[in-house]
Amino acid sequence: MKIDKFKVLVVDDEDSIRNRCVQLLHKNNYDVKGANDGEQALFLIKKFGFSLVITDIRMPRLGGIELLERIKEISPETEVVMITGYGTVESAVEAMRLGAYDYITKPFDVDRLLTVVGHIRKTFSLKNEVDTLRNKLKEFSVYSDFVGVSEEVQSIFDMVQKISPIDCNVLIEGETGTGKGLLARTMHASSPRGNRPFVVVDCAAVTETLLESELFGHSKGAFTGAHANKEGYFKVADKGTIFLDEISELSTSLQGKLLRMVQDHEIVPVGGTKPVKVDTRIIAATNKNLERAVKEDKFREDLYFRINVVKIEIPPLRHRKDDIVPLAHFFFDKFKKRFDKNQLSVDEGVLELFQHYEWPGNVRELENVVQRMVITADQGRITVHDLPDKMQSRRPSYSSEHADLLDMDFLEARKRCLDDFTREYLLSALKYCQGNISKTAKEIRVQRPSIQRMLKRYKITKEDYM
Repeated sequence: MKIDKFKVLVVDDEDSIRNRCVQLLHKNNYDVKGANDGEQALFLIKKFGFSLVITDIRMPRLGGIELLERIKEISPETEVVMITGYGTVESAVEAMRLGAYDYITKPFDVDRLLTVVGHIRKTFSLKNEVDTLRNKLKEFSVYSDFVGVSEEVQSIFDMVQKISPIDCNVLIEGETGTGKGLLARTMHASSPRGNRPFVVVDCAAVTETLLESELFGHSKGAFTGAHANKEGYFKVADKGTIFLDEISELSTSLQGKLLRMVQDHEIVPVGGTKPVKVDTRIIAATNKNLERAVKEDKFREDLYFRINVVKIEIPPLRHRKDDIVPLAHFFFDKFKKRFDKNQLSVDEGVLELFQHYEWPGNVRELENVVQRMVITADQGRITVHDLPDKMQSRRPSYSSEHADLLDMDFLEARKRCLDDFTREYLLSALKYCQGNISKTAKEIRVQRPSIQRMLKRYKITKEDYM
């Protein structure tokens, strides 16, 4: 159920408590309604949709725990906060395990209630912003994974939209991993040549002798092993686009032969004598400053001006922090779908650490990190503990046993404290009841199946309590 506006539903069979909550939230400018039991609450939720439901645990007909489970079935995005008396705190803890956001105790503290609701509204607003960003990203990811929302990337998109229809050569400069190849593919796909070949050549990966043959082709007998005529990449890319990656690595000799192709739109295969006409658009890329290479006589100036009709510079990811979180969400969505893990959620603490990391490998590194985390994640949630070791080592360390909570956002810190408390509480109860699960369930007033789930979740074995 898609919920566009933040709305609150208060559920309690005690009129005084329900009315007090409704009046308090209404006074603080919340869109709020009340329901006197769980059945009425379900009816309202199905009809209107609510971002937040605040419900009592003990109610006739349909109790708070059952209501929570039904809400999560029909509206998983709805957050639920439990209202509990002193004697039902254990049930509230169990509700947290079932997906409740938090709980407040009776008689409830006004400031505590407003703080919890305010935090949920902030999270709701952030989720809506992320959804908006995702929709915006989709507009630019039709042809490739080159996406971004920063001003720097938006200016690149503006330039791409201007030059894609125009048959001019383009030079892309940027560090390794910034997405030069993706941008080139985007330009080709959105150009009139989009339905023709797009050929990628890594100029740094092939030896000079072989690269000349790969680029321009060769005639039969041109060298040992040339048993037949072979078309080069430029001929294969005829009427299409050739992407020359790391063009700065070309030898001086090959630079001269490439210049002829750029000027005259013709090539001469190795061992051949007749020029062959080709109609190929060139998009070149380098991770070096090509203008500086020209000044240092490492790259031909005449070739530089021929390929540099339009130059696009892609900033490193560390210089466009606004793109990190949207890109992370983009890649999380991509890999959750690919690996059939659509139910995975991501802690805000992960995204916080992403923003403080320098990303020396740029977007490619971010994509690889996200892919790894999605593959290895379990428990249905990705946390900071799923980060690669090199990123874990950059987290601040403190001497106190629990001081790492300072490094987390509010949500994760609260969950960590709750997990620690619940595990110790359950262990103490099991030891008190000498390992008898049925007796333990009765003692702490939690259903036996819930205890079985908690044992599995916290990896508690008999050796821990017997």
